Amino acid sequence: MKNIFFMGSSTAIRLVFGLLTFSILARLLGPASFGLFMVWLSIATLLGLIANYGFSPYLLREIGVKPDTAHTLMSEVLSAKILISGILILAALCAMPFIAATNRWVFLTIMLALLIDSVTDFLNVGYRATNRYAAETRIATIASAMQFTIIAASVWYAPSVLAAALGFLISRIGVLTLTWWDQAQYFANLRPAPLHRAIHQLRLGLSYAVDFALQSLFGQIDSVVLNFYLGPAAVGLYQAGMRLVLGGAQAANVLSNVFIPRISGVIHNATQLQHEGQRLQTAFITVGALFGLILAIGAKPIVYLLFGEQFNDLVNLLPWFGLLFFVRFLASAFGIMLTSAGRQKFRAKINAAQWIIILTIATVLIPQYGDIGWILSLTIGNLLLAIVYFVASIKFVRPTRSNTLIAFVSCGAFFPFLHFN
Repeated sequence: MKNIFFMGSSTAIRLVFGLLTFSILARLLGPASFGLFMVWLSIATLLGLIANYGFSPYLLREIGVKPDTAHTLMSEVLSAKILISGILILAALCAMPFIAATNRWVFLTIMLALLIDSVTDFLNVGYRATNRYAAETRIATIASAMQFTIIAASVWYAPSVLAAALGFLISRIGVLTLTWWDQAQYFANLRPAPLHRAIHQLRLGLSYAVDFALQSLFGQIDSVVLNFYLGPAAVGLYQAGMRLVLGGAQAANVLSNVFIPRISGVIHNATQLQHEGQRLQTAFITVGALFGLILAIGAKPIVYLLFGEQFNDLVNLLPWFGLLFFVRFLASAFGIMLTSAGRQKFRAKINAAQWIIILTIATVLIPQYGDIGWILSLTIGNLLLAIVYFVASIKFVRPTRSNTLIAFVSCGAFFPFLHFN
């Protein structure tokens, strides 16, 4: 329980400062410029998924099964991340001449910021591998406040897309420096492993990388698709709401980081597996329903408080975002079981099929319903994913009646708030 408390505190701090940061950006830049910033942030993030490579769930699962290999795994994965990041930086530099002059420095700056953030995220796994959740919470508090201050000051001084990008880069460099210094005191002698060990880890983690990339398309590919159909202003409106969804989704990271090692450690003990698995499902379904309904019920005050009147059209979108949030957490309630059981290849295949379905449905719904059409496409895709995950995970953990009741009642509670115009 203490670990859950510290991880929850760390995530809550990141969530609050993250929402404040994007709220300030949206207010100062306005829907169109904020949308343009989010388009380039999404493009850079999609490329940065290669550097992430799904190493966080991979490390959590492997360290949960074999705790004595934690230091070796961290060293080898660090080497792999450095290798991938170097290749991505080279590719980004080669792409610069093909990007419009007004945007190329925005792209490169955000790209570097996200690669640096990827290394920080990797180092955060080291806290959990050594059970130092309190230390992570302390660093998260300092880092989040520092990020908010730097980014807000940058955009306040010069409200432009490039200023926002530079603020992101400077803040990420500061956070990495702080995290690395703190880890050096506790996770001693963390050094890159030889190149052949890095390549070995890339091979072992391939299925995690594919699954992570497919999951992470959520919230990122959206900007590219909506910009193609509707333009930057629609992207700005949509991404303001998506920041709330992605902020709340940090709770999934907390629950995953706690439950994946625990379930992996009892995967061969049927009784304990049932107990931990059912607790996992209760946690995900309950959190998904509560946060989703907060977005649906409190749409108007949330929008005016965080983004202002210029984002008035977002009020109609938030209930749809709330339903999407709940359905994603419903899918995760069963998907995490598959990760803990080592069924990552299966997850990767199903996620790929899900995105094909989403993109196909979107070609019909976006021209007819705009932003709502895309959110509805995502909701349908995630609902199908939840059904498949449920069928695949039921042989590991049987659902309880209470969890089933919560899921159905919560789903029905959203419908009075959903409107197409």
